[in-house]
Amino acid sequence: MTATHFDVLVLGAGPGGFAAAVAAAKQGKNVMLVEQNAAPGGVAAFSACPVIAGIASLDPKQHNSVSAELLIELQEMQAAKLMGWAVNSSELAVQIAMTRILKRNRVKMLFYATLTEVESEKERVKAVTVCCAGQKLRFTADNFVDASGDAVLAELAGASCQHGSVEESMSKTVLMKLSGIKSFDKASLKQRFAQLQCPIAIQDHFMGTPLADGTLVLNISAVAGDALSPWELTRMDQELREQCWQIMPWLRSQFPEFAEAQIVSIAPRIGVRASRNILGRCLITCDDIDQDRQFAEVVALGKRSYGEHYVKCFSSPWRKWHKGELPIPYGALIAEPLKNLAAAGRCIAIETKAISCIRLMAHCLATGVAAGSAAALGFPKYDKLKPALLKLNCRLQAE
Repeated sequence: MTATHFDVLVLGAGPGGFAAAVAAAKQGKNVMLVEQNAAPGGVAAFSACPVIAGIASLDPKQHNSVSAELLIELQEMQAAKLMGWAVNSSELAVQIAMTRILKRNRVKMLFYATLTEVESEKERVKAVTVCCAGQKLRFTADNFVDASGDAVLAELAGASCQHGSVEESMSKTVLMKLSGIKSFDKASLKQRFAQLQCPIAIQDHFMGTPLADGTLVLNISAVAGDALSPWELTRMDQELREQCWQIMPWLRSQFPEFAEAQIVSIAPRIGVRASRNILGRCLITCDDIDQDRQFAEVVALGKRSYGEHYVKCFSSPWRKWHKGELPIPYGALIAEPLKNLAAAGRCIAIETKAISCIRLMAHCLATGVAAGSAAALGFPKYDKLKPALLKLNCRLQAE
């Protein structure tokens, strides 16, 4: 088994991993992006959620260079629809747009590949082994980024991690796409939904949005469970798909808009909102957010409200509605005690209860750019990283 060497290897091609790979490549590095699915996109492409939440403008100047490139590509494909603070697209459009951008930036891609082994030595990751099409492939790299969502690379490499409890790690969902919706007034639907007893016991909040392809994505199934347990993951997937099928007669009977609704597709994968996070050099806590702590060495921005998607209803007992943006520190990306591994996306260092602050796709893109840039530069001190981030038009200060 021959090893292939790269400057930077990124595990996971969701928004965070996509952004990390492109950002590292823009620094002139030889980059490998490894993904277990068939294409980039992550939850946007394989959990039926092509909704880039956290974006309120299609103006490229308002975003970092990688996010801007993605928005431009989607707009040129006529597959970007701005709705409030989110850009709605389609799964296929996200896959194609991201693949085009990765190719333009000369990122090497390997899909259908599952991480099986990580080699670490003297507080550094040395190599990873993946299995693809029955073959074991080994890659070495100078620096690594874990954008797996579940901090899989960090866990196998021996980094300090935290495993959120079932109660703290939010409900799990399988989204579905519907056609035949006669009209869509979200405010009215939310109001009427709240007055009814949904057959899905823990669902008391209507969530759905029209996509750029003319369908409606509906976020209505919900279960609690441990997304890091293979058996629980399988059990939850089966239960969620059954919920999607069983809820349709109720929707048709209770909401005139859904009288002729039909299921177009159900997501191939569960939408996991929280599971495992690195502890990092700096762990963002609920207290930090509540007290509006102004972190030093900011590399990206999140939001300050948290506590949605509880396992017994929508709003958790610890839900907070803070306004403004959360400064994300450099240390929240560094997978201590390892010196050459950063996290990007929802597995960065944050208390599980507060993960809503950093898990939206816009935030994952932002931490991905930061992690990829840091890895490309060999994890320099902040005064060396900051100019590189500013050159990519990263926002480092809350407005």
